[in-house]
Amino acid sequence: MATEKLTRILLSKSPFSEEQISQMTDAEGWRWVYTHKAPAKKKRSEICFTGFSDTEKSTASQLAVDAGFSVVGSVTAHLSILCTGPNPGPNKLEKASQQNVTILGLEQFRSLIETGEIPKKAS
Repeated sequence: MATEKLTRILLSKSPFSEEQISQMTDAEGWRWVYTHKAPAKKKRSEICFTGFSDTEKSTASQLAVDAGFSVVGSVTAHLSILCTGPNPGPNKLEKASQQNVTILGLEQFRSLIETGEIPKKAS
């Protein structure tokens, strides 16, 4: 007979009735739970844009989102790419450099999206 916790999980996540669950062993119930668990969400790479006009930043941000990136407004511990425009913020550049974040210009970022490869010569 399944434990109370397992029974609650199976009632909410499985097609089994209470009667069917009561006839299961814990091992059978947990086996079903672990073979039917939702896949882990893939963490999206973070990108931050600096030095762009509002219009350019909006367009570039939408391009990034469409490519599967998570757009953030600052240099975070999990930042993957800092994309710089004509007037990048010096604090963001410095912090990104200290954290070994990849720094790309907009054209290099577009190339990354098209090819899937980070350009060898980052700005």
